[in-house]
Amino acid sequence: MSEPCHEDGAVIELSEREWQQQVLAALQLDGQRLTAPRQAIVRWIAAQHTPFSAEALTAALSPQPASVGRATAYRAVEWLRDQGWLARVQTERGDYTYARTLPGHHHHAVCTRCGALLMFEGCAMIESLTSMLEAQGFQVQGHIVELFGLCATCQAKT
Repeated sequence: MSEPCHEDGAVIELSEREWQQQVLAALQLDGQRLTAPRQAIVRWIAAQHTPFSAEALTAALSPQPASVGRATAYRAVEWLRDQGWLARVQTERGDYTYARTLPGHHHHAVCTRCGALLMFEGCAMIESLTSMLEAQGFQVQGHIVELFGLCATCQAKT
């Protein structure tokens, strides 16, 4: 949250393969073993193109031969989130889902119909709001921006 914003308008693209390779390398750098359950979790998350719940992850992987238990799945999600590989996305209903991301500062636009997630950089709007708040004596220490609406695909279907 406290990292500086990048140039406005930059959209972040995530390749499944590159994300998976970078996460597996980060796990190894952190001294964690690349167990079959961890690899299955990373592979499943890499294939997700919309936000998902930790329960969905657990349900999807519990019947697989890698035998991913609930505790393993939740610990993996927390580690990935803490390291910046997953973004926690609040839905309009107020609950949370997760989406694969890259470490660093960026924002999210979430389609309320299909769940597609668009990540973007830039904080010009926030800087303007921050200046206004500072003029009132409020010191901004960080921010999170999540926008909700309809993606181009869902708009075309209406």
